[in-house]
Amino acid sequence: MIFYRSIGRRTLAGALLTLAFICGASPALAADPTGYVYAYFKGGWPTGGSSGVFLSFSTDGLNFTPLNNDQAVITPPRAPAFPAGENQMRDPSVVRGPDGKFHMVWTTGITTKTIGYSSSDDLVTWSTPKRIEVWGAGVNVANTWAPELYYDEEQEKYLVVWASNLNNGPHKLYSFTTTDFDTFSQPKEFYYAGQTVIDGMIARDEANDRYLMAVKDELNGFKNVWLATSDEAQGPYVRGAAPIIGPGSAIEPNAVEGPSIIKVGDTWQLHYDAYGAGYLGVATSTDLQTWVNRTAEAKLPNTGNPHHGTVFATPISAIGFDLPFEKSDLNGDGAINLQDWSVFRANHLVDLSGLTPAQRAARGDLDGNGRIGFADFRQFQADYNFLNGAGAFAAMLASVPEPASAPMLVGGLVLAGWHARLRQ
Repeated sequence: MIFYRSIGRRTLAGALLTLAFICGASPALAADPTGYVYAYFKGGWPTGGSSGVFLSFSTDGLNFTPLNNDQAVITPPRAPAFPAGENQMRDPSVVRGPDGKFHMVWTTGITTKTIGYSSSDDLVTWSTPKRIEVWGAGVNVANTWAPELYYDEEQEKYLVVWASNLNNGPHKLYSFTTTDFDTFSQPKEFYYAGQTVIDGMIARDEANDRYLMAVKDELNGFKNVWLATSDEAQGPYVRGAAPIIGPGSAIEPNAVEGPSIIKVGDTWQLHYDAYGAGYLGVATSTDLQTWVNRTAEAKLPNTGNPHHGTVFATPISAIGFDLPFEKSDLNGDGAINLQDWSVFRANHLVDLSGLTPAQRAARGDLDGNGRIGFADFRQFQADYNFLNGAGAFAAMLASVPEPASAPMLVGGLVLAGWHARLRQ
């Protein structure tokens, strides 16, 4: 990631703290903002996951941009380490542990008794995949699906939850714990509510001092996502009164699976895989009771037939990839500040037609459409606030020597956007 590596973390943190102080922004936010990463696989049933794991980045958990040029960040392991039939990377689940590493588990194949594991310091370089034999050779299990990873702070252990159909029975959730991904507790039944359940992801609900589990439950033959709650991360969990997403719900009429629940600010986000309809979706709630479908307005991964993943939070300093908001660092000094705003403001009415795309981008054409318009202004504002703290952009405008120029610029950009729409 260019920002933190080009000038050093301490230098950038100090610069951001100084800017935050001047602008009245929150130093805690400015020091190291939180970003959101979506890890997922591509391809349908049953061969999907053969190309590896993909990542996309977001500043708000709703609008994602692919990382690594939309290429896999890790590809499936091959024989002899992983035998034939275990060479897929489906349903990736990633958490950042207290050791600062990103830990990932995944489904190795449609009919296997194993799960895969790898770790990374920066999401760029991953350790050699490890094959975890969940079930013994004599156990009658046809599959080990969708392992979900959660770090239990109270127990100081990683909890892995997955679905299997032991002895040809219905799918139930099972679990084991580990502290090092070298030794593991014996698998045990984790959750079953009387019918097939798979895809159980756990999150901490601090406000209500409890744990949540978003789970695909096939009650009455429907393929829905439900919420279950527990006082302990390791259960027992009690299912809610009604499904949140899927047939019969107010959110999504199509069959769904692969839920991923995360809190962003004061809002819960529940991401899901509408696999039958062929897209990823998301719903939000502030109280875990009333949910709003945000799929149409969100920008979710949509290339190459993406499926079942997890959204996780991380400090942006831990991400090794170049990030989308860095486009607003117009002068390339490793920060987004008043100097970048000066460049943007100076070019908003300038004819850029004779410049290359890179030259236009360095002057403020952030969306690459050949001109600096209101969309570019909004993007610069969002990037500025993301890196420096909520309200920092407005505070910066108020602190410049000619504050009247800011409203004039905004008005000009609005008019420019209006005229552009008329031309179209």
